[in-house]
This record gives sequence, C-alpha cells and structure tokens, in this order.
Amino acid sequence: MRILRSLAVVAIASWLGIMAFFSFGVAPLVFRTIDRAIAGQAVAAVLPRYYDWGLVLCGAAAVACVVQVLSGREGRLRPLVGGALCGAMCGLLVWAATVVMPRAEAARRVGDETAFARAHRAAVQLNGAAMLTGAVFLLLEALSRPARRDP
Repeated sequence: MRILRSLAVVAIASWLGIMAFFSFGVAPLVFRTIDRAIAGQAVAAVLPRYYDWGLVLCGAAAVACVVQVLSGREGRLRPLVGGALCGAMCGLLVWAATVVMPRAEAARRVGDETAFARAHRAAVQLNGAAMLTGAVFLLLEALSRPARRDP
C-alpha cells in the first residue's frame, strides 16, 4: 500500500507544481511579452489541457486513496481524508472547466469586460482553492506517520 500512498503524493505534488508554474510563471510571462488579445487566446488554448491534466492527476490520487481505504492495511482515516481532498480538487477543476471557462470564453468573444472579469476572478479563486486543498493534502501526508513494518 505504500506504493499507492506514494502515487497519491506524487500525483498531487505534480499537479501543484503544474498549477504554480502555469499560474505564476507562464501566464504572467505571456501577458507581459505579447499583445493582450493574443495572450488571452494563447492561455485560453492551453486551459483545456491544463484542466485535463489536473483531472487525471487528482483522479489518480483519489483512486489510490480509495483503494487504501478499502484495503484498510494502513488505517482508514488518513486515506479517507486524502480521498475527500482529492475529490474536492476534482470537483473544483470540473466546475472551472465546464462552467467558469465557457463563461469567460463567451464573455471574451462578445467583448463583455465585466462578465469576463467576473469569470476570470471565479477561475482564479477556484484555482487558489484547488492549490490550497492540494497543499493541505500534502501537509497531512507529511505529518501522518507511515505504517509500521512487521519485523
């Protein structure tokens, strides 16, 4: 079961790294270096794959946690809480990808700056909530004791 725990940690840590790199590195750099309209199109083109990777990684972590809960070999509370956190991250990603991103794209297409700003703000908040949830997951994993090995 340690392999499943490691898989969950690596998947969430990878997703946090991708989120941080895109949110604090790539997107700001693109908007600073090229025309704003083209930068918006470039970022909008990347976002579907961004959300896809998030769902794959968070989904893999959630499945790993569920299998740990079902096996019960290392206790159930830690992987149950971890699975709930991974599920919450998946929910946030699905909401951002299926509700918020289409609203932002529609507002951008018609030039409604107010609606776009509202959708963008919601996307940023969802991204921040997902990052915080992932950080809590990793913190709980780091602070929980690994199962004792039988001699």
